[in-house]
Amino acid sequence: MLRFNSKFLLLGVFLFAHLFVGLAQEKNASLITAFQKGSSKALSSFLGKMVEIRFDNNKKDFSKNQAEIVLAKFFKNQPARSFKLQKEKKIDAKNSFLIGTYTSVNNQYSVLIKGKEQDNGRWLVNSLDFVKK
Repeated sequence: MLRFNSKFLLLGVFLFAHLFVGLAQEKNASLITAFQKGSSKALSSFLGKMVEIRFDNNKKDFSKNQAEIVLAKFFKNQPARSFKLQKEKKIDAKNSFLIGTYTSVNNQYSVLIKGKEQDNGRWLVNSLDFVKK
């Protein structure tokens, strides 16, 4: 009887872990799709009020509207071919980051996306770091 209960408990923990990972991936699916399409408009829905954007060693802070314009220019000059998520990591209860590879027609970039989960459960990006490979 004890074996059955421990197996049942282990199964419950396993299912809960899969549910948690699945929800985290669902939250990021739209963000990943925005990168895959090279859509600054879709990406802007994830941006916080202020966003730090860095292209190689050139780092600047932008308002959400300015960041959308900067990203539109980047996507226009570097049209999307693909975006593949490489890593996702929680820093603490609210902060996490994603690392992916953005491939354009001309170049490939490592992209570090830092964000924070809001009280309403929405995840907002506060930093984008593009490093040409």
